[in-house]
Amino acid sequence: MRKSLVVLLCVVVAAAMAVAASAHHVPITDKDLESEESMWSLYERWRAVYGAASSSRDLADKGSRFEAFKANARHIHEFNNKRKGMSYWLGLNKFSDMTPEEFMAKYTGAKVDTGVSGGARAASEAEEEQLLVGDEPPATWDWRQHGAVTDVKDQDGCGSCWAFSAVGAVEGINAIMTGILLTLSEQQVLDCFGAGNCSGGWPDQAQQYIVKNGITLDRCGKEPYYPAYDATKHPCRTVAGKQPIITVDDVKWVNKSEAALLLKVYQQPISVALDASGWQFYQGGVFTGPCQTPPPLNHAVLVVGYGVTTTSDRTKFWIVKNSWGKDWGDHGYILMKRDVGTPDGLCGITTHATYPTKKCPCPPTTPTAIASY
Repeated sequence: MRKSLVVLLCVVVAAAMAVAASAHHVPITDKDLESEESMWSLYERWRAVYGAASSSRDLADKGSRFEAFKANARHIHEFNNKRKGMSYWLGLNKFSDMTPEEFMAKYTGAKVDTGVSGGARAASEAEEEQLLVGDEPPATWDWRQHGAVTDVKDQDGCGSCWAFSAVGAVEGINAIMTGILLTLSEQQVLDCFGAGNCSGGWPDQAQQYIVKNGITLDRCGKEPYYPAYDATKHPCRTVAGKQPIITVDDVKWVNKSEAALLLKVYQQPISVALDASGWQFYQGGVFTGPCQTPPPLNHAVLVVGYGVTTTSDRTKFWIVKNSWGKDWGDHGYILMKRDVGTPDGLCGITTHATYPTKKCPCPPTTPTAIASY
């Protein structure tokens, strides 16, 4: 009976998330911005859609939230009205009553060692990387279409993007090497990796934690080895003697160039750190900036593919999986302009790119073994 209730709850939550994702457009018109009263009406329409999604923030002071919302609504409307020549657009979303400073403090959190980057790798390693590809990468590639990317997740009001980026990279290489896509536990990494918390962490070091300790499942419908993600760091709750179900062998760097990043993305999803200060209201299209200069690496995400637009300008882009839920951006994703002519790439996307390795033959990870776990 208890198991049935858990399954039912998971189905209800998934359905609610799907409804929220499909209804996440609250349009803005010139009339909405004409007066304080019309702005308040727009704010209430927005609250009707996003009130539940924004409940983790203090909404008791509606006055200050309304002031932030007004400024953001004007910015979004002005940007979209003047976006001639721009390849992306903005929209109201669940972050629209937050100041940029508050948003960045709560929803980013990547930390990097500034003295270490892909550019520091030996030339022999870069040459080996190219030889491993084996053939010319195609013009477009999307690991979502090849069974190596789990559903978009939501870090909520915790700066744990570093854990989601690291775990996403492990999910990807494990699926590629075993043929089975598993959803793994960010909560285990958040709790048990000592150098990360809701104020931030190192995505490459989080992958190293998984190399040393392994990682287990995060699944609905069956009591998992590790408790579900709740956007809070707890004392590590791994069980003595209980073996993790997934392991990886090592963590490596991608050489600091967009060409090297493309070669590796063709092989597997890649964890990257970059500047996400312009992402708060992104809703669709190919993001072209602005980014800060030099870009602070404040957010960790997962590059899962690349492509080219079908428009006349044939804009090249990266396909980037975020961890702010399906009701942000393009169903949880952002497309970022590719081949921008600088070694760092747009927003520093190439400067801190890492990936886990997994050799096979692998320990058996069959559906039967997983079901009996």
